[in-house]
Order: sequence, then structure tokens, then C-alpha cells
Amino acid sequence: MKKITLFIIIVNCIFSLGAQSQINASFAQQKTIKASGKTIESKGTVLYQSPETLKMNYTQPAGDYFIIEGNMLKINMNGKKSTVDVTKNAVMKTQKSTLLNCIKGNYKQVATDNNAEYTVKETGASRVVTITAKKAATRGYSKITLTYRKSDNMVTEMVLEEFNGNTTRYSFSNISVKK
Repeated sequence: MKKITLFIIIVNCIFSLGAQSQINASFAQQKTIKASGKTIESKGTVLYQSPETLKMNYTQPAGDYFIIEGNMLKINMNGKKSTVDVTKNAVMKTQKSTLLNCIKGNYKQVATDNNAEYTVKETGASRVVTITAKKAATRGYSKITLTYRKSDNMVTEMVLEEFNGNTTRYSFSNISVKK
């Protein structure tokens, strides 16, 4: 469940755009496990189609995927497949809401849904949004940092820090948008 929640939050803030859009991009993922210092690297492609479809297909490890279609989440991680109906799972429903609000650029709602505060800083050609939890929890993220290009409000980097000290960094490239 923790891995599913991680992926939902990761995907939650990938792109900020309005309705009736499609985004394609490549991503590189680097997860650092605090306890061991081990780093796990992954990569793949992501497709977002508004209003409620998002597909992450991994090329490394090949065959893994994370798909949101309406109220259904389809996941294959390390050969373990699952399908979750978010209308029957409150945690996943919140995560889906978080994702959709990030995609729509509504980081204020993301902060509210996750009992967090946010700050926005403009730096050169980038906009950095930092969402920080108000209090520690057993699951979730202590901090999410999103770096967007000002020119088109597309995320280029996302860093997710878990309460247990694990950190996952996503870098996005080859971003294309169709409206």
C-alpha cells in the first residue's frame, strides 16, 4: 500500500494544466532509502489526458506501470499487479484527488487535502512550490517540492520526502502538450 501511495503522490504533481489537454513526457526517477543509503533508479514515459487519465509506463524496470482511468487505479510494480476502485478506498480516493488537483495546478487544494502548508517562490525561469506537512504522520510526505517552468507551467523536477526519511526525485524531459 505504501508503494501505491508513493506512486500516486509522485504522479500527483507531475503537470499543472487546464482541462482538455494531453501531455507526454519522459521521466527519470531516483529513490534513496535513508536506512541503507541505497539508491534505486527507474525511468519511463508518462501520458496525461484530461480530465482523469494518467499513465506511467516504465522502461526500467520494463513492464511496470501505474495507470489512473476515472475511479480505477491499475498498478504493476515488480510483477505484482493490482486494481483499486478509489470509490471503495478512502486513502486512494484522497490520493486521486491530490493528483487531479496537482494536474489542474490547484496546489492549494493539495495542501488542504494533505494537511500541509505551501509556499511559492519565483526564481529566474522557474517557479518552485513547496508543500510541507503541518505535523508528522505514519504515512505520506513531510515535504513535496515542485519546480515548474514559468513559460508553460510544466513541472521539470519533483522531490518527495517521506516522514521516514526516504526521498524520491523525478526529473521530467521531452515534455509535449496538445490542447
